[in-house]
Amino acid sequence: MTLKNYFDSENYKTNFELTRATLPGQDVTWLSALREKSISKFAQMGLPGPKVEEWKYSNLNVLNSTSYETTNENCDSDEQTDKLLDQANIENINGSKVVFVDGYYSDKLSNIRSHNGVSLISLRELLKTNPGNAEKFFKTTPDENSLRNLNVAFMTDGFVLDIDDNVKLAEPIQVVHISTKSSDTKALRQNNYIRIGARASTQIIESFIGPDHINSWSHNVSKVVVEEKASLEVYQFQLEGDETIHMNECVVETATDAHFRHYSLNVGGKLSRTEVKPTLSGRHGQVELRGAFLGRNGNSHDVFTHMKHMVPQCNSDQIYRGVLDRGGKSAFQGKVLVAKDAQLTNADQSNKNLLLDRNAEANSKPELLIYADDVKCSHGATVGELDQEALFYMKSRGLETSAAKALMVEAFVAEVYQEIELGPVKEKYLSVARQWLEGKD
Repeated sequence: MTLKNYFDSENYKTNFELTRATLPGQDVTWLSALREKSISKFAQMGLPGPKVEEWKYSNLNVLNSTSYETTNENCDSDEQTDKLLDQANIENINGSKVVFVDGYYSDKLSNIRSHNGVSLISLRELLKTNPGNAEKFFKTTPDENSLRNLNVAFMTDGFVLDIDDNVKLAEPIQVVHISTKSSDTKALRQNNYIRIGARASTQIIESFIGPDHINSWSHNVSKVVVEEKASLEVYQFQLEGDETIHMNECVVETATDAHFRHYSLNVGGKLSRTEVKPTLSGRHGQVELRGAFLGRNGNSHDVFTHMKHMVPQCNSDQIYRGVLDRGGKSAFQGKVLVAKDAQLTNADQSNKNLLLDRNAEANSKPELLIYADDVKCSHGATVGELDQEALFYMKSRGLETSAAKALMVEAFVAEVYQEIELGPVKEKYLSVARQWLEGKD
């Protein structure tokens, strides 16, 4: 990829020089060196432009039009923060809760429960108490992902979850990212690390939420390792304000017999980008990705997945659904790589989009790169409108037009979440979708 395909973003290097002394861990030698290498790499490349294939549907030049400064710590609980936290909460979930306000961990709003064999701590706290232990989470040197380099250079906080072998958590862990009015024209950058030990299991519910009319940039990067015969389920809710730029990248590696599930729902934000990048590195690994995105009135949702089958006898399955009303735009880019030695791979991918208005736009770009010959791989992509015959049938049975449309759209979205066994989470997904359909998002 030539550098001419990237936007010149030298202003971020200047901003880094001005703020580096205020960033957490500035007295940690290895971290200071890593930040320096990361910002230098980013400055060489810049922000991805529309000629970069993975970013062809999202115009990131908007990030150069505003000087997004690093947020200041503002973890005090107030009426606005409490209201947003209530909206993100899921009833009848009683596990640990980790809350970030404007990119910083809030001890006051969080509730981390003690479990044998489980370490859950904010990244900033770990850098204070055991910076040597934190270093192992950043072994990867700066790479060709310019935005990930930018995140590492400016990160203010995050969380580290490390679960020992054979530990199975009975209650999900909730992680809530709140942006407040104080984050206007600010960037919230967090970096997280999750390791699920061999034969261990847990569930994580992660929510991103903020007020309308706030031009902030939420940028979250997570690295996930699922060890042999371990299981991890991640449930994400993107409920950002209407002017927010939201980016969430999840990089996953699974070992032998590991199982990773990822569910997501995107309804907020001006520009929203969700990336899930699993690498199946052990035989008999399973990865399931499920997601929906609902957009109108200037919402632009971009979902990018990159599934890498590196060894034989692994399964992956992806189902994504998009619903676009007037003024909404979406893009689904799903790439599946099957390496030369990854025989007996099963990889399925499905993306269906429903347009509720002719002034909406849905883009779908499935991609298969297969270098093995004994595989079963499929993909399907559709863009269409509501079935008029089905709509007529429902109206003939006494339903109002609006109620009939809402019922059909809800059934279309519900297909994504039908396999969720955690009742309160499934209901939360459907409840958020219903509110959007009723125009109360």
